[in-house]
Amino acid sequence: MLKFTPEQWAAIVAARNNFNSRMAALAANSADSFEGNALAISIDAWRRIDTRAQALARSRLAVFNRLAQASTIPVSIADLVNYYPQVSDSGEVLVSMDGRNQAKTDQANVKYVGTPVPVLTSSARMGWRQMEVHRKGGGMLDVTTIANNQRKMAEKLEDMVINGLSVVNVDGNTIYGLRNLPARNTFSHGFTLATATGAQWLTAFKQAISAALGDNQFGQITVFLNQGDYTAADTTDYAANYSGTILQRLKAINQIKEIVPASSVPASEILGVVDLDVGDWGGILSAMPMVTRPKSRSEPEDDYIFSVISAAAPQFRSDYSGQSAFLHGST
Repeated sequence: MLKFTPEQWAAIVAARNNFNSRMAALAANSADSFEGNALAISIDAWRRIDTRAQALARSRLAVFNRLAQASTIPVSIADLVNYYPQVSDSGEVLVSMDGRNQAKTDQANVKYVGTPVPVLTSSARMGWRQMEVHRKGGGMLDVTTIANNQRKMAEKLEDMVINGLSVVNVDGNTIYGLRNLPARNTFSHGFTLATATGAQWLTAFKQAISAALGDNQFGQITVFLNQGDYTAADTTDYAANYSGTILQRLKAINQIKEIVPASSVPASEILGVVDLDVGDWGGILSAMPMVTRPKSRSEPEDDYIFSVISAAAPQFRSDYSGQSAFLHGST
């Protein structure tokens, strides 16, 4: 999961504290009102909301979380687009015995590629009387409704790293996912992986490795598989004369660093990132991790609105010549 910077968390705490201060002032000014209320949100309620968000993120963000764990790039909320440089090859090495330096000096060509950082929001709404019922009964804030919005936010973040977000376009810069990044290395294995034999699985993984080597990507590969395909490989023997499952045989390949199951990956597709933990592939741009904050109320009769917000995007990088660490295999 994305981690908060001290500045990001301070902004959220300030928003929550300011809401409670405004509710205290509003309650004092409307003490005789029959209709409406102004209730503060306790720290225990926020703790339950945040804990639920963390649980949903762990279960829904298999690919997003693994990418974020490997490389998170904090950015400002004011950064509409984050740019990274693509630098051409340059320079030469002079070998001499007298130490005179006559090597050619030149300037690398540099071009900048941008990734937009959108703000994603999903709001839960509760009426003042609904909140009053909870208060009178001595119950805690009902987090189930908010959890629906948190779940949708988590699913959107996961979908963004898989399929991108083409609706966002800032001066020609858009958000690509692992399945549609133009610079990714593609291959076709031709198998339905859920019913494939051990030999067919091995052929598909060999193709993934060949695609990586063909683009000068020589590190170990982190593979993302559909949950159903992963389960099939984990519960099917590789061969009659092999004492392990298909999954165990695939994990024994030295070029494979890890195999991560994810329900968000389409069936029979293989997604991969070479040298994931090195971070040269890019990272998850984070202006604000997924979090819930209250929106301001001006009247006792106003609804209570809890906004689930996140400002993040994947930045999948390629070099000046178009080489990249990303693999995409399909039927």
